[in-house]
Amino acid sequence: MAKITGLAHVGVFVKDIKKSQKFYTEVLDFDTRWECEFSDENNTYTICIVQNGGLAIELVQMKDQDVRTGNGVVGHIAMLVDDLEGMMEKLKSRGVEFETKEPAHYDVMLENGSKWIFFRGPDDEHLELTQIL
Repeated sequence: MAKITGLAHVGVFVKDIKKSQKFYTEVLDFDTRWECEFSDENNTYTICIVQNGGLAIELVQMKDQDVRTGNGVVGHIAMLVDDLEGMMEKLKSRGVEFETKEPAHYDVMLENGSKWIFFRGPDDEHLELTQIL
C-alpha cells in the first residue's frame, strides 16, 4: 500500500534566486542539490533545491512575477511518497480533491525526474505529494 515516507522539501518563493541560493549556501551551509528551469502554461520557473542534512528547501523564482501574491512566500510542504498514483487513490477515497487531474512530471527535476501533485489542507495550506524517479 502506498505511504508517505518523509518530508521531500519545503517550497519557498523568492524574488532573486541567486541571492537566496547564496544566502542558504554561504550563510547557512546548505549544499546546492539541483538547479533547473521549466515552463508551464502559466509561467516560467527557475528552481534551486538546497539541502543541509535532512532539510531540503526548494527555492522558486517565477519569471513573470516579482512577488507571489495570495499564498505567501512559503509555497508548499512536499511529502515524499513511494507510489504517487497509489497515494492519490488512497487520498481520493478519503475525500481529498487534487488541484489537477494528473500529476506533473518533469524529467529536468532531479537526476531521473520527479512527479508531483498538489492539494489543499483544511486551512487552505498548499500540500504536495512528490515521487522522485
